[in-house]
Amino acid sequence: MPAVKSNRPIDLPLSQVISVNRSPIAIASILHRISGIVLFLLIPVMLWLLQNSLASPESFETVFDNVLVRFLAWIFVAAIAYHFVMGMKHLFADMGMNEELKSGRAASMISFVIAAILIVASFVWVMF
Repeated sequence: MPAVKSNRPIDLPLSQVISVNRSPIAIASILHRISGIVLFLLIPVMLWLLQNSLASPESFETVFDNVLVRFLAWIFVAAIAYHFVMGMKHLFADMGMNEELKSGRAASMISFVIAAILIVASFVWVMF
């Protein structure tokens, strides 16, 4: 056995990675990445919907009278809201705030609450 501890990376199975990453900080980071992917995938769809809705007043009503289109627009707005809030949390962390475990967890929970409020408000705004 070597006397010096190895700093080489270890390949962990996915189940162990998930069990390690159950803290609010890790969940916020993972969901931030997922919301970025959702935004990346929905931008062309939303641009296409915008182009179709701006052709005439009738086409605007045709596009946004569809509940599925409004739900898709809500998913886009909700992803923007979540990505923005968590991005601000990450920016504050980059400035040296909330680097300790306790304050990082508190910042994550506060960010989750703010994001949830914005997501519910955007649902009411888009769907009704």
